[in-house]
Amino acid sequence: MKLAIGNIVFTKVKSEYDEEWYDWLSSELSIPFLNNSKLQIRLDFNDQELDEFKSELEKTLNNTLALDKGDREYLKEHLFAYYRDFVLDVGEECLEDMPAQENEDDIFEFVHISSLSISRSSITEEFFCQFIGGCDWEIEHGISISFKDGKNLAKVGGYGHINNSDAYADKSMDKYIYYGNIVKTYAAE
Repeated sequence: MKLAIGNIVFTKVKSEYDEEWYDWLSSELSIPFLNNSKLQIRLDFNDQELDEFKSELEKTLNNTLALDKGDREYLKEHLFAYYRDFVLDVGEECLEDMPAQENEDDIFEFVHISSLSISRSSITEEFFCQFIGGCDWEIEHGISISFKDGKNLAKVGGYGHINNSDAYADKSMDKYIYYGNIVKTYAAE
């Protein structure tokens, strides 16, 4: 079964994680935000939701594919906050796969995105794209980077929720992009 949203075709395939569930996946696409690395896009919606939210999904997909180098630059301060929080919490001696970093300049080199999905917040009911992968400073919890409507940076942190509202069941938490044990960064006003 196939579904077109905008000019992207998604195919319904049996989930590799749950034999009773299906995933909607695109073919591999060049993602400008990732220097044109190729990824499939997964839609985290059931069939009825896909029909109901088609225009919101198309808008979020188009915005996601418009993210670029400038968005990566803006992201660096929040990635570095995640890195600093980890180092302050556990110490630089725990950095096995990367050298200690003094500033945010090269932090994106230690991020390895492996998947991209489009989801909807259960608390705010807004739409997000979420990039997930590994990062060399936090091997266990990896990295999750979310953009509201596919264009406004919403959350940076370990694997998990697409925004801080969902993570903490509190809409006021969306004032943070990174919310760590020691370090926090804020969304632009």
